[in-house]
Amino acid sequence: MTAPIAKDVLASATLHLDVLEEFIGVVRRKLTVTNDAFARDSLTDLLLNLTEQRDGYQALTNLPAAIAV
Repeated sequence: MTAPIAKDVLASATLHLDVLEEFIGVVRRKLTVTNDAFARDSLTDLLLNLTEQRDGYQALTNLPAAIAV
């Protein structure tokens, strides 16, 4: 059985998810206009890290509502 998750934790996770989505958009836009190879590699690494974080928050926020307290 999964432990209940407090509503404030879910609200915080949702907020973090929103911020990550915005930041991912910024990084993607910068990637489209950046020609420097080092900067592109750095932004690509950052994008990978951000998308991994986003996936974690999405998993948390997609849990069934029945386990929230």
